Amino acid sequence: MIRTVIVEDEKYSVLNLQNMLKDYAPDIEVTEVFSSGKEALSGLPQLDFDLLFLDIQFNDDFDAFRLLESLQFEQLHIIFVTSYNQYALKAFKYNAIDYITKPIDGDDLVRAIKKARQNIFKKNRLDELLRTYNAFRNRQIVVKGQTETNFIFPNKILYIKAEKEYSTVVYFDETDTENELLTSKHLGFWENELLEFPFLRVHKSYLVNMEHIKSYGKNIKLDNGSELAISRDRRKEIHLRILQYKTGK
Repeated sequence: MIRTVIVEDEKYSVLNLQNMLKDYAPDIEVTEVFSSGKEALSGLPQLDFDLLFLDIQFNDDFDAFRLLESLQFEQLHIIFVTSYNQYALKAFKYNAIDYITKPIDGDDLVRAIKKARQNIFKKNRLDELLRTYNAFRNRQIVVKGQTETNFIFPNKILYIKAEKEYSTVVYFDETDTENELLTSKHLGFWENELLEFPFLRVHKSYLVNMEHIKSYGKNIKLDNGSELAISRDRRKEIHLRILQYKTGK
């Protein structure tokens, strides 16, 4: 559900918008309604929401632009809904997703919400990637070799290669020197161990860190110059996974 807040001082307009959202966008959940700019200024910072429907003029003379100047509007997804069409250009300077004039046309509302969904999805995806990236950089995993136990940051691992019931971890050490470490764990173990990190099984013999992929085609090329085979049967799927990770789409 897309958690949504409405700031509108006309009760009829609030009711009309809520009814239209139920009809045209059942994934929109209106969690709060504010009837003035000052009320919104006090309440909005306390809320966790995805989308803001915002009128421009309020009865308390605290207009939408004054409200946004008092907030971190760059982080908000805003759809303006107003009787005034002369503020459209100014509205888009405040990162508006869309600008709808009253009376609300259903097609205009559907178009605006479609754009809002796309923007919110992109932001959530970027937030997810950032959380993964931070975890990726700050947490070490235990890799037991034949004679010693090593602690390795996942982002330093280039790839892991199957060696029958064993596996070889290829990684950069703290001096960025490339190393190999033979472990008693099989490749399936590492695939499960590294689920929360951007590793991809590209072949029955290789688990690859997508962070280090430089290019792909029939094979994958890594930024250390290594070239690894891709499973022929899964090539399209693997290409798509890499593309999604690299572009955040």
